[in-house]
Amino acid sequence: MASTNLGSKIVWPEGAPPEHSPRVLHFLCTPLRAGVGEHALSLLVALRHHGFVPYIIAPDPLLAAAKAELDEFAIKSVAMDMSSPLDWREIMRLSSVLRRERIDIVHCHMAIASACASPIARLSRVPVLIETAHGREIWREGKRLRGSFWVDRQVGRLTDRFIAVSEAVARHLIENKRIPIHKITVIRNGRDLSQYQPANCAQAREARVELLLEQDAPVILMLARFSIEKGHRLLIESVRQLISRWPQLIVLLAGDGPLENEIKAQCARFGLANNVRFLGYRSDTQKLLAAADIVVLPSRIEGLPLVAVEALASGRAVVGTAVGGTPEVVINGDTGLVVPPEDPIRFGEALESLLCDPERRKRMGTRGRKLVEERFDVRSQVERTTALYSELLGAARTSLRHVSRLPYDHESLRTVDGGK
Repeated sequence: MASTNLGSKIVWPEGAPPEHSPRVLHFLCTPLRAGVGEHALSLLVALRHHGFVPYIIAPDPLLAAAKAELDEFAIKSVAMDMSSPLDWREIMRLSSVLRRERIDIVHCHMAIASACASPIARLSRVPVLIETAHGREIWREGKRLRGSFWVDRQVGRLTDRFIAVSEAVARHLIENKRIPIHKITVIRNGRDLSQYQPANCAQAREARVELLLEQDAPVILMLARFSIEKGHRLLIESVRQLISRWPQLIVLLAGDGPLENEIKAQCARFGLANNVRFLGYRSDTQKLLAAADIVVLPSRIEGLPLVAVEALASGRAVVGTAVGGTPEVVINGDTGLVVPPEDPIRFGEALESLLCDPERRKRMGTRGRKLVEERFDVRSQVERTTALYSELLGAARTSLRHVSRLPYDHESLRTVDGGK
């Protein structure tokens, strides 16, 4: 089944959900597939199986990167680059799609997406509006208006429910944005754990051969976009402290982004050009994880890091910083080590303690795999999210202002246990 651009009238593929199935549109402003984009796609690909018709509106680079999934799972898409709620041309396009396709749920990702889409969705009489909060927006800090979250609170009046990807994000919504607690539901990020398995010795050796790594070299892996919140500078500072005692240490940096050249220059200044390898964007994360001894998250902010879930699912211990939802995945002393943010000395000490103790790393990886199986399986994320869709649609059905928009019988929708 192929995806169809929403610039034309939708013709449903053979075998698609019936006409009266509820229609869910995910709205994103990020052009990147990583992080927020991956989260949205993990939900979209499962919606048809749960009786919902999936749509996505996002910038063209994200849709291009996700083309395989959009085609395979018949996800209807339209490219839209709306970075401001004052972009009237795109607002009118959005309104046209919402009305023509009779969208029942608009699910926005991050506050900027809600600010752009929620007002026009409400004016277009969309029954249910949801925002997933993925973490703090570091770019807003210190800004007089944007940093006050006044706009967020006004948009929040239109929003039926906020999904927080971690307990830490829920606290941020309550304490900083002052969102009413009854509007917040915590649904943790999850991954398809079948795609991530601990590598055996043969697989680890093969991965190192393919990556041109010495078999006995200690290898640290960081999977992250080169942006200020990810903490590459801190990692390089920490490695600088270690290199005299660990001259064979290799650091793999997989990702791209605006700070890549700056981090390369930092490595050159510190004489680390032979130790730090820049891999660019990689889709073969399983191979990289198989080759690594330790995965690092030196972040300044996080919502709930999918990289940590992937690393633990692959049986790799993680060294991270105590920000956002990271300590909810990286349990200090159990599945990895967690240190204060922006402290390269403490971060380096944590790295060295695990570099010196392979058996401890192995135990942490084993416990990490068990943890993610219990708490961070994408199937649980999908079940709880679709249950929330059904709950909110059922509530909307009883509201007079929406009754004409909801021709189907919500009691017939599949519901699941939404408990933790």
